[in-house]
Amino acid sequence: MAKPQAKAIPRRYATRLAVSRASVACVLAIVCILCVALTNGCATTRRIAVLPDGYSVVRDQLVIYSDFDLPRHHRLLDELAAQRGDVAQRLGLPTSDEPIYVYLFDSPEQYRDFVGRHFPDFPERRAVFVETDTRLAVYAHWSDRVAEDLRHEVAHGYLHAVVPHLPLWLDEGLAEYFEPPRHLVGLNQPHVDRLLADHEKHRWSPDMTRLERMVTGGEMTQRDYAEAWAWVHFLLETTPERRELLRQHLAELREGSATRALSDVLYEREPKAGEALVAHLETLRG
Repeated sequence: MAKPQAKAIPRRYATRLAVSRASVACVLAIVCILCVALTNGCATTRRIAVLPDGYSVVRDQLVIYSDFDLPRHHRLLDELAAQRGDVAQRLGLPTSDEPIYVYLFDSPEQYRDFVGRHFPDFPERRAVFVETDTRLAVYAHWSDRVAEDLRHEVAHGYLHAVVPHLPLWLDEGLAEYFEPPRHLVGLNQPHVDRLLADHEKHRWSPDMTRLERMVTGGEMTQRDYAEAWAWVHFLLETTPERRELLRQHLAELREGSATRALSDVLYEREPKAGEALVAHLETLRG
């Protein structure tokens, strides 16, 4: 795939001036005024954001472009490259060689401008994953939370490379599972604390079928992200039978043979799965 061009798009003006000799002085005066205005306006003129391409690093499936120097063996890149195997091993999925393009902006303003121009319907995020018919891409700016942002969004890339039609809630729940540092093995402690606090105040009860009805990211609240994570962690980290249930569902989604929602299969086997989920969260209380 061709390397994206990173050249600012200048505003071009074509102006025709028909002047007589008598108006030369007037024209020169206007030119002088315009020059001063343009010079004074440089500080406020907004440059159109472009994709970073000053530096590039390839790590297995990841093709990373940045507008700042990023060592090939930066510890975060090592972790993101290792995540590819983690996703495959934990979920029983194959790996893919489809490139995942990661664009890292040094400036948050340039990042927001680029995303705002090209994806105006997206909610404001520090990083985004975008899937098109021809490309998997992650866009982010290098902030103090870039590690968790990239672990989350790159996980989307690894997942979509092998399971193209993930339900929204499961897609986000899995990305939330792979968002914490590797040594935490999927434990997202802020989600545990939030869900237990809301449950104790009778503000939340587990309901996978409610999550399954959501089809756009704008429908999901932070608590929905937390619950999506909780179901994934519950299935992967409690019993081999539950882990296999999730793996089988992902395999069916990948093959296009899934005929039942995951909640139908789970509740059929465990009518009190919601209670079991809360009990699991209690074991994780910080």
